[in-house]
Amino acid sequence: MRNLRKLLYVACVVFFFTACEETYNDKLFWPGEISQEYGSYIKPYTLDLTYSGEKLIGKTISFKTDDSETGTLTLNDVIPGEKETPISRIQLYENEEKGAYTFSGTNITMGGATVKYEGIITPKNMQLSLNVTMAYANSIANTYAFPAYSHTIDGENIIRNSGAGYVNITAKAGGESLQPVILPIQQMATNILDVIFPYVLKDITLEKNGVVTANYTTSPVDLNEIMEVANSGKTDAEFKSLINKRTYESSPKGLAYWNQTGSKAFVVQFNVPTIVSLIAQNNGKQIDSQLIAGISEALLKSDPARLKLTLSAINMILNNEIITYMLQLDDNTFATLLTWMKNGIPMGINQTKEHTYIYFNKETLMSLISIIGSLLETDLTEVAALFDKMEIGIDLTTKK
Repeated sequence: MRNLRKLLYVACVVFFFTACEETYNDKLFWPGEISQEYGSYIKPYTLDLTYSGEKLIGKTISFKTDDSETGTLTLNDVIPGEKETPISRIQLYENEEKGAYTFSGTNITMGGATVKYEGIITPKNMQLSLNVTMAYANSIANTYAFPAYSHTIDGENIIRNSGAGYVNITAKAGGESLQPVILPIQQMATNILDVIFPYVLKDITLEKNGVVTANYTTSPVDLNEIMEVANSGKTDAEFKSLINKRTYESSPKGLAYWNQTGSKAFVVQFNVPTIVSLIAQNNGKQIDSQLIAGISEALLKSDPARLKLTLSAINMILNNEIITYMLQLDDNTFATLLTWMKNGIPMGINQTKEHTYIYFNKETLMSLISIIGSLLETDLTEVAALFDKMEIGIDLTTKK
């Protein structure tokens, strides 16, 4: 009886190890070997990520599998406006020739974007190709120009017919006394935006995959000239002639992305590492783009208070004007600015048959007003708080 019991124990142990061998040893890689975060910002780089054909740096992808057969991908800050994008039930296929698992498929994200993915994964690296179509691509994706800069002169009055600016400011109920304040603010903002947008941009393209590109000016930007036109210093014909003399060129892809996250919610997200790399390159400095991505990633993930202290120490050496301005911001405004850099700038969007309005709403503008107020050492928030609606942005029409 005792020998029989020992025999059963031995059988159980053999069965246990045999089961483990069947579960793991017949796999190309064990689950724990490939369940990790892959990144392109810290050496050794473990992620080769392309987004609609363009290489994307400074990002991380998490992968998790329990059986080396199916797994879950999590895209971290890859889809514009989505902090995390999980893609589950991914089927892994062994490719002994490449010594890796391959996978592919299509997924609809929680934000409604369609993601076609194709990848190769090993314990050392992941290659991932994404082709993305944004949820609202059919209604938004297009190349846009601006409405004509047009005015009618009626005696001593100049009546605006159309232009590139969009400004909509209203007072709260009972705030009729603010109308004498609102009207000149609205008129001044409209006049400036009508001039500055076509002065610096020829057109804007919102691609179906969320990429934003533009034809931007390479001519000198003269603020005095802009203000002269905004103050009705030139006729419509003179302004058109001025714009026609300016030169423009196409921006690189991968600097900015868009996403519509609700019926009237819009976000513009900037690729900070790529922008910094481009600035360094234009200044004739060759800096490893992956190194810039790593530094940017570390800074953007920092606690705002610690980041402010770090920037203060760095600026004692650099004495950079922009960093100096940022350090003058109060802690809440600085934290908001950091959030925008990480997650994108929240905006609003409204469309009619012929126009697309993309604008800063009141919530975003209050933060911008705090920034401007900090630089001017003036509190502008009390006046702005009396407004019911504040929408300031751009008026776009489909380019013919």
